[in-house]
Amino acid sequence: MCGGEYKKFTTPKHLLEVNGERVVDRTIRLLKENGVKDIYISSNNPLFDSCGVPRLEHNNDYELGLDYDKGFWLNAFYPVKEPVTYIFGDVYFSENAIKTIVEYKTNNDVLFGTGIAMNEQHQNWGEPFAYIVNNTEKFFKAIEDIRVLYKEGKVKRMPVVWELYRYLHGLDINVQRITTDYVAIDDGTIDIDIPDDIKRVGLWSNKV
Repeated sequence: MCGGEYKKFTTPKHLLEVNGERVVDRTIRLLKENGVKDIYISSNNPLFDSCGVPRLEHNNDYELGLDYDKGFWLNAFYPVKEPVTYIFGDVYFSENAIKTIVEYKTNNDVLFGTGIAMNEQHQNWGEPFAYIVNNTEKFFKAIEDIRVLYKEGKVKRMPVVWELYRYLHGLDINVQRITTDYVAIDDGTIDIDIPDDIKRVGLWSNKV
């Protein structure tokens, strides 16, 4: 998942280099090393054609500026009918994190992310890394339901993966809570949100 526009970066953050390797290239490499062959990049930006895997375009109009956001974040999920694992493209994964996601066996829809907040932006929630989706019909029906709720003013903020997760589990969509079908990965894997996160990635990656 490498869609959306983030004005805090001059280049798509997924293409930023850490230790001589772009973040998205590292993820693709680790997936391949763990036996994954069907890999696609979801992005409307042709810059990602250089990543060596097919690029899929779809209606993702989300944009995050320096002091605003617009569009609908949940458009980030490329629509499919078959079971799929969505990997968040702006995450610098440890080798163990990718292995955990790839080898996880489930018939449910399972979200992976931190069990604790990793930076000041995420004081009240963790950071999502990947989503295994087996029931795609239910998953995308939930996205459309949340779209309606958001338009009706029933969601307190721009709905993201946490609102989707809570809706799918019958929880209060506006109250942060983790219940079943969530796997915490607290091994240094980092979701890149702001430029300073690249420095954190560099410090962490030089230690492992």
